[in-house]
Amino acid sequence: MGSILNKWPQGLSVGAKLAAALVLVALVSSLVIAGVQQWYLRHSAESYAKAHLSSHLKQVVDMVERTQGKYADPVEAMRRIGAGQLPASHRANDLLIFGINPQGDLVAPPIGDQSMLPPPEILRHMASSAWGAFSLTGNDGRPLAVAYDRLPSGELILAVASSREPPVGMDEHYRWAASLLTALLVAVIVAFTALLWSRWFLTRPLRRLTQEAEMAAQELVPPVAMERSDELGRLSVALASLTSSARDMVQKAQEEKARFERLFSQTKDGAYIVDHNGLISDANPALVSMLGLERREHLLGKDSQATFFVDREEAQLYLNSLQAQGYVQDFPGTMRRMDGSTFEALITATWAGQGKARFGLVRDVTQLRKDQMALHESEARYRRLVDNAPDIIYRWSLERGRFEYLSSATHQITGYSVQRIMRDDPPLLKAIHPKHRGRVLTHWRGVIRGRGPTVGEQEFMILDAKGRTRWLREKSILVRDELDKPLALEGIATDITERKLLEQELKRGHQMVANTLQGLPTAVMVLDRKHKVVHWNRAMERLTGFSAEEMVGTSRQWEPFYLSKRKVLADLVLDDLALEGNLERVLKNNGELSMKKSTLVDGGLEGEGFFPTLKPNGRQLYFLAAPIRDPEGRIVRAVETLVDLSDKRRLEQELRRLSVTDSLTGLYNQRFFYATLSREMLTVQRYGHSFSILMADIDFFKSYNDRFGHLAGDQALVKFSQALQRCVRGMDLACRYGGEEFAVLLPRTAMAEALAVAERLRAEVSRSDFTPEGHAGGDGEGGKAVRLTVSVGVATLGPSEESQGVVRRADDALYAAKQAGRNLVAADLRQGRIKVLPRGSQVLNSVEQG
Repeated sequence: MGSILNKWPQGLSVGAKLAAALVLVALVSSLVIAGVQQWYLRHSAESYAKAHLSSHLKQVVDMVERTQGKYADPVEAMRRIGAGQLPASHRANDLLIFGINPQGDLVAPPIGDQSMLPPPEILRHMASSAWGAFSLTGNDGRPLAVAYDRLPSGELILAVASSREPPVGMDEHYRWAASLLTALLVAVIVAFTALLWSRWFLTRPLRRLTQEAEMAAQELVPPVAMERSDELGRLSVALASLTSSARDMVQKAQEEKARFERLFSQTKDGAYIVDHNGLISDANPALVSMLGLERREHLLGKDSQATFFVDREEAQLYLNSLQAQGYVQDFPGTMRRMDGSTFEALITATWAGQGKARFGLVRDVTQLRKDQMALHESEARYRRLVDNAPDIIYRWSLERGRFEYLSSATHQITGYSVQRIMRDDPPLLKAIHPKHRGRVLTHWRGVIRGRGPTVGEQEFMILDAKGRTRWLREKSILVRDELDKPLALEGIATDITERKLLEQELKRGHQMVANTLQGLPTAVMVLDRKHKVVHWNRAMERLTGFSAEEMVGTSRQWEPFYLSKRKVLADLVLDDLALEGNLERVLKNNGELSMKKSTLVDGGLEGEGFFPTLKPNGRQLYFLAAPIRDPEGRIVRAVETLVDLSDKRRLEQELRRLSVTDSLTGLYNQRFFYATLSREMLTVQRYGHSFSILMADIDFFKSYNDRFGHLAGDQALVKFSQALQRCVRGMDLACRYGGEEFAVLLPRTAMAEALAVAERLRAEVSRSDFTPEGHAGGDGEGGKAVRLTVSVGVATLGPSEESQGVVRRADDALYAAKQAGRNLVAADLRQGRIKVLPRGSQVLNSVEQG
């Protein structure tokens, strides 16, 4: 109403405008009321006609169903019904009865006024439904009402049409109802007009408020609040506050969008956005580069599944997982670059909730997978080395109080399986010998609590599975986490039982020697205060070749031992030099004798030396001199006993040699290899000399053993060792590293010289005859000699490199030579580069040597 009044001429008053509006409303209302009355009357008449026809239709349907029992089908029954058979109420001129088939065609002549028959299109419409009633205008202009129903068999549709008017008085009844409805409508219009009049004074403020709201919606500028105390004033204030909040929200959204765009473009991972159709709508530079493209536009609009994935099934699995849980994290897939090459990737994506729309990140993990594979292979290789080591290698968890790892040597040394000890059966404390249990625990507690060196070392006894005592030398290191909290003890335990047994035997031997010197005939001489010989026993005679008759009563006690006169140990004791303070000077002047104060006899001296004057080839003697005192404590005599240690020292040298050599081949063993390697490393660090290592392994030696037996295998190892010694220099150290593997230390040797030694060894072995004794002709092979070959790995010590590092690289080169076909030499050039040389070649080019 307000908008209508505003469009009228401005010269009219508000009252005139309102009066004109009321007249217009009254005119429109009269037209509407007349139309409603007309519609209501017609609708009432149609409803009456349809209700009137429904009863007639039911009677006709019942009559056809009763007649159908006499004929073959309902259509025939319909045809047999005549007008005379209908009830009196159906024979009126205002009814028409007819039947149609499911196609809408008449199946029998209509009964009644055929002018009321509906047109064919109406008949076909009736055939398409099961039942119904409707009104239409007949061909003569009269209003018609039609009702129809389909028989249960579905073959016949019966219909009744009528043009009967409503009964007298029905029209007046409906007109009275229409008048009542009109009165109600007029009342509503009057009430609405009164409401508009009461609210007219609000139109202009609302218009202003609307304009300000539209401006705020477009520019997000808060409007000036109206100075009103009513609802419009409060609404104006609320609109200003809402606009200010909306502006802040838009600003934050813009900032978030800018930050997202920065992250999207600057992230190192490939990032992409896919629309709901599965097409790429955006991609960052990292993804463009990852896919081998130059411009982002080359990627936009393309199907993401076909562009990213090589395998369609994998792409579908990715999409199904994404839509099933709303996101995927680190989904592994093989993706395709634009040049056709592929790479391994991990995809993390979030579904947008509709279609195929999503946002995702792609990380190229091709190199990571390669590094993981290399690490796995390296770990497997180190695992084999650890498992094959002769020592127990372990890791003890402080948190769990049990072993986390034990090498396979544990079973060989202790007799307990690794699995049993890992289950703490028997407990660790039970395995340690009771005599050493407390000391071992105290040592471990000290390491864990930070007392003493970081690396701990101790020797103790254990009881193996059969209750036998074994000795272990254990070195352990405390492992801490990033917060310096102790996590575990890692260490290596070496079986030193044989060494301990040898030490015990030597100790018992020393004790037996001491007892012999005290109670059995030993080389003994006694001097008096005048330094004259008073006793020279038979053992001394046998030792020196001088008889007692020659020596007793003289001061020639030095003559069997020296070429010129000098004091023997008994002379020094008689002089009591220890009390005079000249002992240090005397010891210095007799340094070649390893002289020292005796630990056995108070005031005595002892020493050891080689005396070439003693026959047949000189003697290594141990001598001990002790004073003999009178009751007043004065030295009256000195007794000196001498023990011939020549055979003992030779035995000790032989024992030392046996402890560092391999009993089968005569080469040095692995223990001596590492001991020498440590000494050589110190020399290299001090003087900067070059240093190389060879690692050699006989090819297919297991097959040789299986074919000829282990005795023949031992003979082959001896022959190989002899060939190895022929190929190395005198300054080089050849060792049997273990099994059929050998190692050579090459001091002051660069890569070129080391390769020459390696190739010389390879060639020497390949032309050697390894036919076992008693197998002439190689098991009936026409007299052919049995050959063996060797693969060799070479590594040269790098700057600041540890000993384990150069051994590992030489072993890696050996492994490469094996992989390349065996009977080859391979050189580790550092930084992961290994060069396998052709057979017969000893030279690397300058680039490779660098």
